[in-house]
Amino acid sequence: MGAAIFLLGLRLMSRALRGAAGTRLKWLLERFVQSPLEGAVFGAVTTAAVQSSSAVAATVVALVNSGVFTLEQAFAVILGANVGTTVTAQLIAFDLGQLAPFLMAGGLACVFFWRRRAVGEALFGFGALLFGLSLINKALLPWLDSRVVKHALTALSARPWQAVLVGAGVTAVVQSSSAVTSFVVALAQQQAVGLEAAVGISLGSNIGTVLTTLIASIGTSRESKAAALADLLFNVLGVLLVLPLMGHFLSLVAHTSTQLPRQVANAHTLFNLGTAVIALPLIRYLAAFAWFWAGIIGRRKKY
Repeated sequence: MGAAIFLLGLRLMSRALRGAAGTRLKWLLERFVQSPLEGAVFGAVTTAAVQSSSAVAATVVALVNSGVFTLEQAFAVILGANVGTTVTAQLIAFDLGQLAPFLMAGGLACVFFWRRRAVGEALFGFGALLFGLSLINKALLPWLDSRVVKHALTALSARPWQAVLVGAGVTAVVQSSSAVTSFVVALAQQQAVGLEAAVGISLGSNIGTVLTTLIASIGTSRESKAAALADLLFNVLGVLLVLPLMGHFLSLVAHTSTQLPRQVANAHTLFNLGTAVIALPLIRYLAAFAWFWAGIIGRRKKY
């Protein structure tokens, strides 16, 4: 029940925020993305506002397919979108569960009394998200006492690459890296998962969320396929870069806060921000590789 309320709240909040942007999202992207740096900043701000990197990335793929965006512009926006999507985990780490009833009541008041449907749905959705997480936390207590569960979580801490695969697989199913990372933050609030496993799952969620972008590119031009593949390439290379340096990365994250939930949220933000900073100067080469890769896949599909 808690998981269902959490996911419904997240979907409602995202839908309301996207609805507020409405058809302006495409117009805004076209108007304000003139350089890779502008694209990255705008992608981060837009995704933080609509809370759906998948929606932004899918829109970018469509713009590339229509010839409005170049591949480099699209890649830059996607880099920023990966940073913007970390806002949800940061909010969840504040443990605002006690505010859930007030947010939900305020959302209903906005809809029925002030006729502010988008604002009301966003507030109600965020309140439902927090309420669902509080229910999940309560439900986790007896479940986490299980020896099997404790062993599984311990095993993930010992093998970060397995945690990455779990994060990627679960995110590919639920199609929301924010949902998966928020759930991991909830586990951290219960001290049920170590920093290593939590960060590994969070890293994997960045890979799993690319599925929507890949689906959006089916049947489109080579440029659009390259934009979607660039998103996948960026996230996979980022994870492969961090895994050998996991010890150093965890040490850095541990210094950002004394609270485990906040460390998990910070790790999610630092990873996406750090990889975006590294990739932005290399965007021309990464885009060229994605273009080459898209051509290979396109030729294979002909046979």
